[in-house]
Amino acid sequence: MRLINTGLGEFSDRLSILALKILHGDERGSETAHWKTERNALIAKLGARALNANWVEAYIELAAVNAAIWRGEDELRAYRAQHVEVVADPRELRALTTAVQIAFNLQMWNDRRHELIEAINKDGGDFLGQEKL
Repeated sequence: MRLINTGLGEFSDRLSILALKILHGDERGSETAHWKTERNALIAKLGARALNANWVEAYIELAAVNAAIWRGEDELRAYRAQHVEVVADPRELRALTTAVQIAFNLQMWNDRRHELIEAINKDGGDFLGQEKL
């Protein structure tokens, strides 16, 4: 039912992710028109909602959390590209520790992302029950 009854939190999350895709896509010279079209449609839908200061505050934090997740994913992918095999070399073990810390940080940021989406849904009257187990 969540895809049918999308709440303000899901709209907010998607809007912040689209902003990241557009920013990074434009920096790389990639085609971003389809993301801009989707962003504009979401902005129009959000314009029909009564948004308050709580939404603004939560949206700003959600955008920052999504940017941190994006950065962490990039760091983890870069690590994986450089360290396909883990060797019993102390330098490799230090690198592995770094990768594990990045992965734990990603879990923490994804948990916070979920909390923010749920809070925005509740504040916007769109709470349909707990999504994450």
